[in-house]
Amino acid sequence: MYADRIRFYRQRQGLSQQALGEMLGVSATAVHKWEHGQSQPDIAALQRMSVLFGVSIDELCDHQPPKVREDENVVVMTRAFRQLTPEEQEKYLAVGRALFAHAFGKGGNEK
Repeated sequence: MYADRIRFYRQRQGLSQQALGEMLGVSATAVHKWEHGQSQPDIAALQRMSVLFGVSIDELCDHQPPKVREDENVVVMTRAFRQLTPEEQEKYLAVGRALFAHAFGKGGNEK
């Protein structure tokens, strides 16, 4: 559904509803309504989103779930990591190391 796709691509770009609205010349409320299936963007907004997100209008309007590139999770995690404080980054890395060690049977706290 287009609503899920707009939300997916907006979040992938790291944009708030407000920021996307400003880029498209519409309100954050309009973006919210699109993302919740309460209204539909006009063709001009679809064209601008298509360019902004680097996908076709057909891709935005398709009823299939958006295809996630293999590196998509890395992009999202890297963006989130960069927003953390240095202390939070250390905690994040420590948890990641512990999970990796547990999942793959490694010896624990190697760096």
